[in-house]
Amino acid sequence: MKILFINNFRNRGGGEEFLRDLLPGLAARGAQVGLVCRPDTPLVEMFRSSAVKLYPIGRSGLSGVNAVFKTAKVIREGGYEIVNIQRSHDIIQGWLAAKLSGRKPALMYTVQVAEFARSRFLLNRMRGIVTISRYIRDKILSFSPRLSSRTNIIHYGIDLSNFSSEKLVAGSSRKRFGIGPAAPIIGTVGDLWKNQIEFLDALVLICKEIPDARFALVASEAGIGQIDVFKHRVDELGLQNAVIWCGRLSKEKMISFYADIDIAVSTHRNEGFGIWVLEAMAMGTPVLAFDEGGIRDSLEGCPAAILIKNGAQEMAAEAVGILKDQEVLKRMSEAGPRWVAERFSRERMIEDYYRLFGSLIQDCAGR
Repeated sequence: MKILFINNFRNRGGGEEFLRDLLPGLAARGAQVGLVCRPDTPLVEMFRSSAVKLYPIGRSGLSGVNAVFKTAKVIREGGYEIVNIQRSHDIIQGWLAAKLSGRKPALMYTVQVAEFARSRFLLNRMRGIVTISRYIRDKILSFSPRLSSRTNIIHYGIDLSNFSSEKLVAGSSRKRFGIGPAAPIIGTVGDLWKNQIEFLDALVLICKEIPDARFALVASEAGIGQIDVFKHRVDELGLQNAVIWCGRLSKEKMISFYADIDIAVSTHRNEGFGIWVLEAMAMGTPVLAFDEGGIRDSLEGCPAAILIKNGAQEMAAEAVGILKDQEVLKRMSEAGPRWVAERFSRERMIEDYYRLFGSLIQDCAGR
């Protein structure tokens, strides 16, 4: 089994963390795994000393045209049977390279966000499509129903050896910001385009009941317009002392962040899946999230989470109820790790992909 992944993202987000967990697992199963990515990006550092074969290929200027021919050469010389495209802007590169390689590899597209390349021609060139949630699958099928037979759902899985109660190292965030042990911290993860501003109305209500409550954001504090709008709203509501900016954190520091927060909240109504809430639950943190988007795949029926249907007032009421009832908080905290281990382990994700790749190769061989 020979699989080439293409991901030309310059930074490191949920899709890149997904590859970090999936690719070595496939290699450990005996697959030959390659990765086409931009040079000098986090992906290069992530896989530099791994079993994954790296192909750093530039895409700026004329390099964008050359990237197609270089990728075709990689496919041809590596004998790759499957080309798995990770982001919509890589579809053209992957499709053209596959055509030029002379090998006719099966094309797959892993869809991780609800906004995908709206081209029936390109999507219909894919032999298989993988979505990370029912929400994204339904978006694709409403756009092109004929893709139904080629579309699969494979949920994320996380490395439970990293995110577990045994890894608890509490106190670093509280020490960093001078927050006492009795003050509850409500945490969220993701840059400010994920609708965190909507939680501020809930935070006002929470602070009326629990004045020392804090809202901690793992997010950049500069770079996009939503940040200024968010800060202006904080000032309007008089929440300056209740909002904490943690910045972006490394994976190791995220463990300490989860250990310090009492509740995790997700406000994004268009989330593809929301892998960070699994990490939080695996660490014993209850979750509140709006009942929209792909996050429902991980939280529906979960005893460690509550899906909010009616906005800020309901969000605030549920948060206050959990924070004021230690029995409820304890019960939800204990349920989270079990829920994640039973449904969203890295090993389950790797096995699901391995089987899908195998069936795709068999299907291609039979044609």
